[in-house]
Amino acid sequence: MKRLLPVKWLSVLVLGLFLLLSGKSWAAEFEPVSYTAYTSLFWLREAGVPEAAEYAKATGKKHLLFTGKIKNFYTLQPVNMLYHEMRYAALNEYIQQNGYKNVMEIACGFSSRGLYMARHGIHFVGAEFPAVAVYGNQYLAKCLKPEEVKLASYEVADATDKAQMMAAADKMEGPVCITMDGLMMYLTHEQQASVLQNIKAVLQKHGGCYITSDFSARDFVMGASKVVYGEKNAREVYKESAKVYEEIADADFDQKFFATDEEIKKFIEAQGLKVKQIPLFKESFKLYSEKGLNKLQLQRLDDLKKAKILWLITLE
Repeated sequence: MKRLLPVKWLSVLVLGLFLLLSGKSWAAEFEPVSYTAYTSLFWLREAGVPEAAEYAKATGKKHLLFTGKIKNFYTLQPVNMLYHEMRYAALNEYIQQNGYKNVMEIACGFSSRGLYMARHGIHFVGAEFPAVAVYGNQYLAKCLKPEEVKLASYEVADATDKAQMMAAADKMEGPVCITMDGLMMYLTHEQQASVLQNIKAVLQKHGGCYITSDFSARDFVMGASKVVYGEKNAREVYKESAKVYEEIADADFDQKFFATDEEIKKFIEAQGLKVKQIPLFKESFKLYSEKGLNKLQLQRLDDLKKAKILWLITLE
């Protein structure tokens, strides 16, 4: 059997490629942590999410993302702000609307979700590789009050390692909502299956669900592109946006994505799990990144908010 590349080492390789391409001046800005661990935080801060700005300040980083190295940055900016804020907010809304008191986020990077959840009385565990876990816990301690920091932590867990995943989940009591924002598109289908098997094991022990937009990331970014630039220019903007992350990770997302939603469902069900697609938002929800959009763009955004982008995965 072909041996899987552990997710934590995949992240290290991503970092190595990034540093090789970017040169010493970039390398000096970052510890041995995957560059992608900072990217979502950057876009959430740009979108205007308050806890993201607070968390970003706690990192002490002058640059979370080197925008000068990104071709057509200002074209891609509004699309990425919408995409990252929507997937972040949609999961937060689902967790709260369904009464979950425990959240485990896989490969969370430096997500501000830990701040958000702890301040809403919800136990948060970020499952990450060692370097991110060490720094992440330091950042949480800078931002949270003593009683809040008891509810949020990073735990070392490779998503393809069942024992580590279970140990992280065991930090919580009761049903767990497992979340993921931007991992599956970096993994082979074999690795994706391994991650799903480990998630299933956690759900069998703890109960709960797994919810993510990762399997629809291509359609999601395309949808955000259409909101800002309309049908005519959306595909080109999507390609430019995907290229940024493909170059960082030396990946071809089209090879990692499934061709149809039906293929995705069959793949997930083959792992012994149940799956259904649900809308991003059940109720009306205003985004920080909506500011500045015109009437037509807001109409298109309302349609995207109702799109069945989220994948809700359960045992039954």
